Amino acid sequence: MRLRYYVDEEGESVIGLWVPKRKSWIDVTSQDDQIWAALQPGGKKLRKEIETWISQGAPDGVVVDEEGLVDSSALHVQPCTIACLGKCYAAHAREFSGDTPTEPSLFLKAPSAISSDLSYVLNPPGAKKLDYEVELAVIIGDTLHNATAAEAKRAIIGYTLMCDYSERSWQLEHGGQWTKGKSYDTFAPFGPIFVSKDEIPNPDNLRLQLKVNGEIRQDAYTSELIMPVAELVAYVSQFISLNPGDIVSTGTPGGVGMGMTPPQYLKPGDVLEYGCDAIGWIKQVVEQE
Repeated sequence: MRLRYYVDEEGESVIGLWVPKRKSWIDVTSQDDQIWAALQPGGKKLRKEIETWISQGAPDGVVVDEEGLVDSSALHVQPCTIACLGKCYAAHAREFSGDTPTEPSLFLKAPSAISSDLSYVLNPPGAKKLDYEVELAVIIGDTLHNATAAEAKRAIIGYTLMCDYSERSWQLEHGGQWTKGKSYDTFAPFGPIFVSKDEIPNPDNLRLQLKVNGEIRQDAYTSELIMPVAELVAYVSQFISLNPGDIVSTGTPGGVGMGMTPPQYLKPGDVLEYGCDAIGWIKQVVEQE
């Protein structure tokens, strides 16, 4: 299943379910909880009913009227935990700290950083070093605590993308703790589409790309991660219990602004385009707050 989340001019959510037979997003806003239940590890019967309805072309479904709507983060609920992994790609680890770690860094983003409008990212007042990091994000559907990779794989219900925006001076030059540079409003845009795991049977070979003003900055495959995706999720569960709706963002490839010579940080008016063919593409403009 593929779900697209929108918000209207009054701030109300609208949810679309992709129906290939109609080549349209069908409005399932009122069925969001039912669809979420179908995606859980125990929702096989309900999931089969929804998949059958999709295969029939959702005959009673109404197409989403996108006029006046903007893309919102593709999440069912605001997660309690956004667990982020750093230095998971060797090329990024080298440009960030000069080393090649055998295990990732782990930090959290505040849920308040989630974007309600994917069309822009804010450049905060006083910010000097706004940077980008395209990442594959994993949505959890079951509780995980000291999980094995096999248990983590079963608990994953789907995938989306996140751009892990970072204000590098706040992250690295203000007394420590990466969270300072990672959690400003709009610094956690998810989307544009939530894709259930049955549509991405191999998350370990996805191509991620990011462009700034048309220039390709990041271009790599998830096969370059230091651990397979399920192992990364299991790794997080050693330190943080994960619950349904929580997110694990799996780190970024090389090519971030701080790794360039000289560094190339974002500025107001810059246009970012990032995505993955299996999930979709996002276009955002940097706006000065």
